[in-house]
Amino acid sequence: MGTTRITVGNVEIISLLDTPFELPWQIFFPERSQSDFEPYRALYPDSYGEGRFRTQAGCYAIRSRSQTILCDTGIGPGPIQFLGGIQGSLLDDMRRNGVPPEDVDTVFFTHLHGDHVGWNLSANGALNFPKARHLVPQADWDYFGKMLETNQQMRQVTPLADKGVMDLTSDEQTLTSEVTTYPTPGHTPGHTSLLISSSGERAIITGDLAHHPAQLDRIEWCSAFDADSGTTTETRRRVFDQAEADGLITAFCHFPEPFGRLLRLEGKRVFQAL
Repeated sequence: MGTTRITVGNVEIISLLDTPFELPWQIFFPERSQSDFEPYRALYPDSYGEGRFRTQAGCYAIRSRSQTILCDTGIGPGPIQFLGGIQGSLLDDMRRNGVPPEDVDTVFFTHLHGDHVGWNLSANGALNFPKARHLVPQADWDYFGKMLETNQQMRQVTPLADKGVMDLTSDEQTLTSEVTTYPTPGHTPGHTSLLISSSGERAIITGDLAHHPAQLDRIEWCSAFDADSGTTTETRRRVFDQAEADGLITAFCHFPEPFGRLLRLEGKRVFQAL
């Protein structure tokens, strides 16, 4: 793994790991064969398991203007049976990285899929981030509906509203003068990224805008979990073109390397880790 802690101007961004996991290629990318990804193996060996797609549930902590923002809350404590009984360790990783859960001021969800909302509550239903406001995309709240009551991890969302600690968000919203939400729909209707801009430096945390680094080059390759493949593809085109042209530091929750830049190599758009 590359650099796990960076500064963007006056902002500190810390990569956090809940858990690695693997899935069969045909489940995650049903319209693509495993052989389609082979030309990218040498560039991204850590995204390939033994005949499976290797990925992770990653999150980010951002310190800006005396505020601590947690971007996503991982897959949760588990065990997650459909992933072989894996268990997350986000809270422990936060403490190891000097980000105590009780210090979090804002929890921001890029979207409401289960691997991004799993650590909101403790086993007894208490808030794991007790002083935080939890920012939920309005479009995802409306879209997922009953699934928020039935999915193992997504059941961690509705109680936030019951406890009065949840705010629904849409469009762009300023979290601090250096951190702004940036709608990037397609993967889910409310999927939203975070833009960081401070002292002339910029970065973007893109959530699940891509899962495998090959998708930076093949923006039309969509996963089984992309709700709207056409919108997802166009959003990737817009965001990746901007990130490449402007030299933005980019972060993806499912990439093995937490921070990098997009650039060209032998005709391909690639992710170069910091």
